[in-house]
Amino acid sequence: MKLDVNKEYSGFVIRQAAYIDEIQSEAYVMEHAYSGARLLYLGNDDDNKVFSISFRTPPYDDTGVAHILEHSVLCGSRKYRLKEPFVELVKGSMNTFLNAMTYPDKTMYPVASRNDKDFQNLMDVYLDAVFYPLIYENPYTLRQEGWHYNIETPADALSYNGVVYNEMKGVFSSADALLDYEAMKALFPDTPYSFESGGHPDAIPELTQEAFEHFHTTYYSPENSFIYLYGDMDIEATLQYLNDEYLSSFKRTGAVDSAIPMQEAFARTQEVIGTYPVGADEATEAKTYHELHIVTGDARDVKTSMALRVLESVLLEGNSTPLRLALLQSGVAKDISGSYAGSYRQPVFSIKAAGSGPEQRDKFISVIYHTLQQLTINGIDKELLEAHLNYLEFKLREADFGAYPKGLIYGISVMDSWLYDGDPLAGLCYTEALQQLREGIKTRYYEQLIENYLLDNTHKVIVTLNPEQGKEEREQAVLAEKMAAIKASMDAETIAKNIELCSELHRRQAAVDSAEALETIPLLERSDIRREVEITETVVKELGTNEILYVPAFTNKIAYLNWYFDLTGIDKDLLPYCYLLSDVLGKFNTDKYTYQELATASNKYTGGVSFQVHAYSAANDANDYTVKFTVQAKALTANLDKLFDILQAVALGSKIDDVKRLQEILDEVKTDWDSSFFSRGQTVACTRLASYFSAAARVNEQDQFSYYEFLKDLSADFAGRAEDTLSKLRQLLGIFFESSKYLLAYSCEESERMLVLQQALNFAASLPQSAVAGKAPQLLAAPGANEGIMTPGKVQYVAAGGDFRKFGHHFHGSMKVLETILRYEYLWTKIRVQGGAYGATARFDRNGTMFFASYRDPKLQESLQAYYDLPSWLEKLELSERELTKYIIGTISGLDTPLTNSMRLEQAGVYHLKQVDTAMRQQMRSEILDLTNADLQKLAPVIKDTLSEGYLCVVGSSQSIEANKNIFTATLHI
Repeated sequence: MKLDVNKEYSGFVIRQAAYIDEIQSEAYVMEHAYSGARLLYLGNDDDNKVFSISFRTPPYDDTGVAHILEHSVLCGSRKYRLKEPFVELVKGSMNTFLNAMTYPDKTMYPVASRNDKDFQNLMDVYLDAVFYPLIYENPYTLRQEGWHYNIETPADALSYNGVVYNEMKGVFSSADALLDYEAMKALFPDTPYSFESGGHPDAIPELTQEAFEHFHTTYYSPENSFIYLYGDMDIEATLQYLNDEYLSSFKRTGAVDSAIPMQEAFARTQEVIGTYPVGADEATEAKTYHELHIVTGDARDVKTSMALRVLESVLLEGNSTPLRLALLQSGVAKDISGSYAGSYRQPVFSIKAAGSGPEQRDKFISVIYHTLQQLTINGIDKELLEAHLNYLEFKLREADFGAYPKGLIYGISVMDSWLYDGDPLAGLCYTEALQQLREGIKTRYYEQLIENYLLDNTHKVIVTLNPEQGKEEREQAVLAEKMAAIKASMDAETIAKNIELCSELHRRQAAVDSAEALETIPLLERSDIRREVEITETVVKELGTNEILYVPAFTNKIAYLNWYFDLTGIDKDLLPYCYLLSDVLGKFNTDKYTYQELATASNKYTGGVSFQVHAYSAANDANDYTVKFTVQAKALTANLDKLFDILQAVALGSKIDDVKRLQEILDEVKTDWDSSFFSRGQTVACTRLASYFSAAARVNEQDQFSYYEFLKDLSADFAGRAEDTLSKLRQLLGIFFESSKYLLAYSCEESERMLVLQQALNFAASLPQSAVAGKAPQLLAAPGANEGIMTPGKVQYVAAGGDFRKFGHHFHGSMKVLETILRYEYLWTKIRVQGGAYGATARFDRNGTMFFASYRDPKLQESLQAYYDLPSWLEKLELSERELTKYIIGTISGLDTPLTNSMRLEQAGVYHLKQVDTAMRQQMRSEILDLTNADLQKLAPVIKDTLSEGYLCVVGSSQSIEANKNIFTATLHI
């Protein structure tokens, strides 16, 4: 139904109404007259409904109060007096999104669901949480989620613990986080942006209960809120619910002052020099970071923000961008990247050099200024501008955000202007802005942007971060001294009090919510869940030794192609080079294009082309696998000829013979690994663990820790190995793209099916035959076992697991429910709530792979012990019918995530490769829906047997690994 401007509906006055063609939605901006709450509703026929309530939450110190409060309000409220209602929702909701996020100046609480009853339940739990949390009567919430003194006996050393405290220790193990922290302090010294809203580990223990409560009282009121609704719903009933149940209880006071002030520009560029930790024995050469940050205007100027986003892409994103190329060719660094942060009151344009040296700082700045000046004089390549605008428009119109509901992403994006009292609809109405930006190509619009915002603007900071050997160890020693001094200052009574507080916290954490409390959380019934598995329509045909898989779909004239070329018989010694080739493809010159022209053509005519090598195990055996080289591409069907022209140039015309170019690409890839190794820690740990017992995982592990080691070795002896490496890559090119054995999976509209297929087959016909396609794999030996991989990080990623099929056990749907139970009950309690880790996960695969893994974990032995104690806990597990239903619903929710066209195509292709048929999927769904306690208890011996071989892998703090080295077969330094 349509709502009328200036009319009131359940206390909400409609201030603005418009139809937004770009997202096919009726938009209404409203204000709740009594409370002052703002509301935006985007009405359409999307059944994946979204609700969000957000608050402007400017921090005033580094204690992380906004972040800790975000965690804490979800730990019990007026109506829902449980330890963690949020977790109960995750366990048993059909949500398609459920989370909360802290930003530098706002806190968001979004939910999404396709089920009307579930959506209403989620809204109510979140609204009660933000307006009526139990933090005022339960001081243990701050101790759990924020920080507390950890001490169990008078003889124990005193330490800090807490979920956010340990999360931020993990965050600040990254050089990128340290760069951002130093930059924001320097860029915005007089505004809330100078503080870390997530919390700095050194400052988090300064947060008091009084300051914690004051922050909530100050900012969590309707007049400081931004409510967002999206999708197909009864909007009048929803508005009445919001008014009657919550907003009518809060009268607008006019006392909330949360506005984000503008930082006055500097007279000259500011300079900051700092350090970040590397291992005590780690080389420091070419590991300096330089980053130039420039404050650029006002977030409410949507057109300029979009233009600056395009400009950042044109200058710095990809292989044809002039500023990135100039910096790389100058030799100032091994990798160059950029970013445009538009979610600030004053957006920030950044240029980062990684893999540099401290002496390159001045050259970094001079190359930037010289290159930008030349671009303003000579003009930016108009084809490059057009290409990046085309790519932006493709992404906007496709609206493929993966597993995230598009209504959620729209809700986050409108905050970029709405939070600062701008028009929330401006960014959604992008067609006119895009047209103006296209017109700007014909003028000096973009050159003037460079002059006004990047060159003549003095609101800048240059941050240099140098590696410091042993810094983490020294900081840990300083912290240990500090904790010892704090303990020494305590008398016996104070120590006893802290022991009691710690003990009481652990008691509360281990306590079970009462049945009455649990029943306050609304729950669907098993009968509300569809029993039949969702079937994606596919048409599969054999074409000689090849297969064609078609997925019909409405794609808005976009063709999606996933090509799986068979590499199974590849020489195992060439596997590292396979992963290297997937990283360098498209980055060398070809017969037809330079690599810069290739990048421009890809942006101009496609929605993206990517390359990957991956081993796919058979559904029921981790040691039976095929290796595939995958090409994923998408383009408007009108541009298919351009897409295949690009693919043909890469496949048949790549000139992989340039030593200098190989060195540049190798430096970029290795530097990226240097920078991001710790953030990849859980993936590295789990993949390395699986390689101990799975033949398929050994292949995929060649793209993780082993690949990083390969890159370091190749870099160390590049001069001696460059020509041989180029020769191997050329050899592999003719094996990657082949016509002997492939699966082509594609999706488009039925009317264009034959057009797409014919062009794909024409391309395939030009490819060579392969000597390795269809051959048996050469099996790799396990790389080791039970390794501790030491980093300069402050926390760990702790993994343990094995192959349950080796012990005669078989996959059962109950395993997927157990994953949910472990993530949000057993492991959540043991490792996150009691241990202080940010999180933990569990995985059971059809092929026999099983693992448990923690994330940003301050513990090591204790987490392993939690895994080993699991069978005993499971043997005794007796869940009520309500609890069983809750976990079943939560599990089905994860399986029924709405799929975009690209996700549906990928799922169909992988199911085909792994030979997972509809009957197998239906059997798993039925086993989930018919779950009993007995089914879960039967898994205790499965886990006990699988863990009996003692496989484990830990990535993390060198000090923790060194202290526990007796449990490792080997300890490795990155």
